[in-house]
Amino acid sequence: MRFLLGWTVKLGFLAVVCLTMTGNLKVQLPETVMGFEVPPVARQWVNRNAQVSDIANQTQANLEQISDSLK
Repeated sequence: MRFLLGWTVKLGFLAVVCLTMTGNLKVQLPETVMGFEVPPVARQWVNRNAQVSDIANQTQANLEQISDSLK
């Protein structure tokens, strides 16, 4: 039982990381977690990932508009 619970937690964490990296899940890091300051590099990485996702969505929408106008 402990083995299954451990793997469930690990795979759940991995799924959250994958969803965050692909842009399907928006994550906003707080300034501190349990009294410890979150490193600025980690916050920058999360913000940059969100910006890349926004740019990808805008590009996809623009390309759809172009393809619709060419039909």
